[in-house]
Parts: sequence; structure tokens; C-alpha cells
Amino acid sequence: MLNDGRNNFLAELASKVSTDSPILGDVAAALGPRANVQTFFVRPETVFDQDSVYDSIAAFAVTGNRLLVVVSDVSYEFNPQGEFITTTQFVNLDSIKDFQIVRSRVADGPEAGALASVRMRLRWGAGWQHDIRPASCDNPNCDADHGYMAVISGDDGEIVLDHTLDEATFFKGLRFIDEMSRILAARVG
Repeated sequence: MLNDGRNNFLAELASKVSTDSPILGDVAAALGPRANVQTFFVRPETVFDQDSVYDSIAAFAVTGNRLLVVVSDVSYEFNPQGEFITTTQFVNLDSIKDFQIVRSRVADGPEAGALASVRMRLRWGAGWQHDIRPASCDNPNCDADHGYMAVISGDDGEIVLDHTLDEATFFKGLRFIDEMSRILAARVG
């Protein structure tokens, strides 16, 4: 059935948030009733901020020609009673200029060769990351001012899987990255 992927995506999302969470309606509305979801990944995350604990969720879904990126948090920054903030973004798959997959593996010991983390970086030209830090030299005793070094990179989105995820979520994310890679590689020929 055409909507099986959509229904499976929404069911997975519903299993990770409370049933009264507005994120479900936000995502369903963003997808629309006829979206054909080819692959998806839902990543729950707990965020610690000084004396508070927040539940956050990131979700990714590939429809026929778009990538849906959803990030939802509960924030107490501007409202002491809290507010749900859900951001949905659609990116046309043809707009994705390039992607990288970085796999980090355990180097030594009984787990040698096992995946420690996987990152998928996507670039579609919407944003740039600027990283400015003090420059230095190789002399550990040098206290001269070497100015600053800047790195500008075009990473618009990144999906990160690491050892902090439970095993089932890690492997669902790995399957999504592999399927997303296959879909994007087929589009560029």
C-alpha cells in the first residue's frame, strides 16, 4: 500500500514520544496524507542543561523526491511552563550537492573492527559552519600570539550514530544511512 511507509514512520515516532505530544500532528501535517515514505529514522535523545532534563527527538524521512528533517524539543527558555518547539524542513533530494559517510571503528582489543560511530553529512548549500579558534605552533613552550585560524565548511545536516544509542536504534540508523546513501547515489548517476 502507498502509505505503508508513512504509517510505519508515524508509528515509530509515536512509540518514542508521549501519545499527547503535538509532534505527531506536526509531522503528519508536514508529510500530508499521501506521502510515500521510502525510508526513515527516528532518534530520541535526552539533553541535560544545568539543572534540567529535556527530551528531544530528531526524525528523518525520505519521500519520493524530498528529505524531511524534524527536530523537536521541550524548551523552558522563554516560558516557565515549557513549550514544544518542532522544526520541520524539507530538502529537495536534487538539491543535495554531496554527502559523506564517516565510519569510526574500534582499533584495538576484543571489539577491534566494530563500528564505534557513523556520521552522514549532507550538504545542500543552505548553511555554512564557521569554526574560529586561536592558532598555534608546534612548539609546546611557545607563548607567542599566532592569531586565529578559521575553518568554514558547508555541512547543512548531519546524522550521528554513536555508542550512546541503544543497539536497536543504532542499527535502525545504520540501515537508514545505507538506504539514504543508495537513494542519493542513484540520483547522481
